[in-house]
Amino acid sequence: MTSTNLNTNSNDPRSEDFLIIKSANDWIDEAKSKPIPKKIFGPFWYEEELCILFADTNQGKSLLAVQIIDSVTKGVPTLGLEMDLKASKVIYFDLELTAKQFEMRYAQYDKVKDILFDHFEFSELFLRAEINPHGYDESIEEYETFLFKEIENQTSKSGARILVIDNLSCLISDNEKAKNTTPFLIRLNNLKKIYGWSILLIAHTPKRNLFAPISRNDIQGSKSFINLIDSCFAVGESQKDPSVKYLKQIKVRYGAFEFPSEKVLVCKIGKNTNFSSFQFLEFSNESDHLKQVTLTDRSQMKSKAFELKEEGHSNVKIAQELGVSEGAVRKWLKQNEVAE
Repeated sequence: MTSTNLNTNSNDPRSEDFLIIKSANDWIDEAKSKPIPKKIFGPFWYEEELCILFADTNQGKSLLAVQIIDSVTKGVPTLGLEMDLKASKVIYFDLELTAKQFEMRYAQYDKVKDILFDHFEFSELFLRAEINPHGYDESIEEYETFLFKEIENQTSKSGARILVIDNLSCLISDNEKAKNTTPFLIRLNNLKKIYGWSILLIAHTPKRNLFAPISRNDIQGSKSFINLIDSCFAVGESQKDPSVKYLKQIKVRYGAFEFPSEKVLVCKIGKNTNFSSFQFLEFSNESDHLKQVTLTDRSQMKSKAFELKEEGHSNVKIAQELGVSEGAVRKWLKQNEVAE
């Protein structure tokens, strides 16, 4: 049975009650003593937020994450975006790359001698963690629970208040289902509140419709769990040039949508001697970077719409699948009925 704290004068954040009840005025009075959250990465990510960065495979999510961390640990803004913090310690849970793979991204390569040299120098405030394959005993605890506890323990020990987890796929075995992802995000939210941590979680997007703007529907797993996070932004690939990427805000709680579809931040991935990074190009409309619909494409989309309708899908579902309006689907289906 859920208990509630009816003592509105209680200021103990570690109350044994699961739900703490105070008057709205008391909550506001308590909040007055807390500073306004500072920008970590421009308007994309603020202090004490649980934020998701997502993109398709090989679109530079990890490169951008490391670039943000380098910026924060050196107290120097990146991509021309504001950062209100002084140099701060960050712990990066790199659950994908080996140390050698990480090294290769931040050094120059001599093809003749087949050696890496001139390694990029990170701040000592940049801590990187990777999984020790010998550190887990499956007979003791479920892997995902064990890993979550380790993230909490190691972050606490490090003294870092900012952490980046790369990525969601390595944390949850079946993250395509909301029932698996939702509890994990709730636990991360609890850590954020208990410790005052700022958390950036990297996630994939399934194969998306390249004709349509990036939306919350493209996040790996369920679009419903976007309600459990504070902010979210995505990296998209320009259909004009695969080396050109753009950053778009998907959800914000602090500030405003500074980079919506009408004004995405366009970059090019490059390696300036020994540091692979996103380099600012311009601001642009997202529509300029989407795949343009040809007559052949439209014919194929119509055929797919008819096929999906025969399978019993609704017009709304078909529209989402094809990245078109529900009205367009309705029109195609009506044309098909007349033709028959």
